[in-house]
Amino acid sequence: MCGAYISNEQAALEHIEWICPKCWCRLPRTEQDVIRENDTETALTGGGPQMVARKHAMHLNRAAAYLFYEKGHPLQRVIHKMKYADQPELGFWLGRQAVLDLQNENFFDEIDVIVPMPLHPKRMRERGYNQSEYIARGISELTGIPIDTTHVQRIKNTPKQALQDGEGRKSNVADAFAVNHPEQMYGKHILVVDDLITTGETMRSCLKVMKRFRKATFSVFALCKAR
Repeated sequence: MCGAYISNEQAALEHIEWICPKCWCRLPRTEQDVIRENDTETALTGGGPQMVARKHAMHLNRAAAYLFYEKGHPLQRVIHKMKYADQPELGFWLGRQAVLDLQNENFFDEIDVIVPMPLHPKRMRERGYNQSEYIARGISELTGIPIDTTHVQRIKNTPKQALQDGEGRKSNVADAFAVNHPEQMYGKHILVVDDLITTGETMRSCLKVMKRFRKATFSVFALCKAR
């Protein structure tokens, strides 16, 4: 797959000049698109014998991350630049690459709309962009699935999750999200896109409020899953 990607998308890689094609092909892919009850699904549901029942209660169809994230790995620098160094195009190209790598497993089939994990308006003003939206744009460009950024809002400007302990992460994102005009998302299959899932608390909080979209089902795509 890597060889085909390089030949077809070499011009795209030139925009990210400090990632060489060899390193691009060696990114730590999770292969979670072919593994049900994978590490990302477990993080969101808690795993165990009640995992299937919890997925049903969450209206969760499937969840997967594209890459593994570890502190000290070169990928950490990529993610840091994407989020904090005004290089959101990295998310765009990685979103495209995920589609190319996952398309044979039909991961993005039957999705009606993509919802990027929203940022609080204050953080959006500070950063100038939402990196999850750029990832979603890369996915949307190759799949044709529309993006929606209006029906889910982040209403609580929470401290960074990385600075919280286990219980702190949960309380930190409690009631952090709200939805608008839920009737307009009735019955849709929604793909929620985030940049990084660690414990899954933020995503769980978001999915909880999105259950107000009656008869909707959800799938989750994360660019990275922390090991």
